[in-house]
Amino acid sequence: MSSISRTRFFASNYPQLQGLRMIPFGLCLLAVTLWANIQQGPSQNITLPTLIVLACLGLYIFIARYYNRAYGKVRRLVPRVEWIIGVAGGGLALVAFILDSLDTYRISLLGLVYAVTFISHGAIYWRQAPALHIANLILALLMVASTLSPLVSIPTWWSLIGLNHPLFAATFLTSIFLMIIGVIGHIYFVRSLPAEQEAA
Repeated sequence: MSSISRTRFFASNYPQLQGLRMIPFGLCLLAVTLWANIQQGPSQNITLPTLIVLACLGLYIFIARYYNRAYGKVRRLVPRVEWIIGVAGGGLALVAFILDSLDTYRISLLGLVYAVTFISHGAIYWRQAPALHIANLILALLMVASTLSPLVSIPTWWSLIGLNHPLFAATFLTSIFLMIIGVIGHIYFVRSLPAEQEAA
C-alpha cells in the first residue's frame, strides 16, 4: 500500500482501527449476557447491569483518552450512507432480538445479524488490512455455523457451558469475538501507525 493510500485508509477508519475501543463493548455484552442467563423470569432489580454498563463506559473513556494522548485525534465526517446503514442495521438487530426473545425460530436471528455485521465490517479492510479482513470472515463463519447448528441436529454447545437460550449463545459469542477483533485491530494499529509517521 502506498503512503497516500495508507494515510487515507487511516483517516477514514481511524476510530475503528483503534481496536481496544471494542473491549468495553465486548466486556459489557458478556457480563450482561451472563447476568441475564441466571435470571428466573423478568428481573425487578437492574442495579448490577447498570453498574456494569457504567463501568464499561468508564473503561471506554479511559481507552479513548489513551489513544488520543498517544496517537492524536482525527476529525472524521461520517458519510450519510454510513449513517443510514448504521440505523438500518440497528433496527434489524432490534427486530431479530425481539423475535429471538419470543422463541419464534429454532435459531438465533440476532446471531445471523451479528455475522453479517462482522462480514460488512471486515469488507472495509479487504485491501488495506488483509489480516483484519480474514479475521472478521472467520468469526462470521463461526457465528453462522453456531447459529445454524440446531437445524442439523448438532448438540447445542451453549447448554454445555450453562447458557439457557440461543439468544444468549449469540450474544456470548459476539462478546468474545468483539474482544478478539479488538486485540487484532490494536496490534495492527500500533504496528502500522508508527511506520506511517516515519514515512511522513
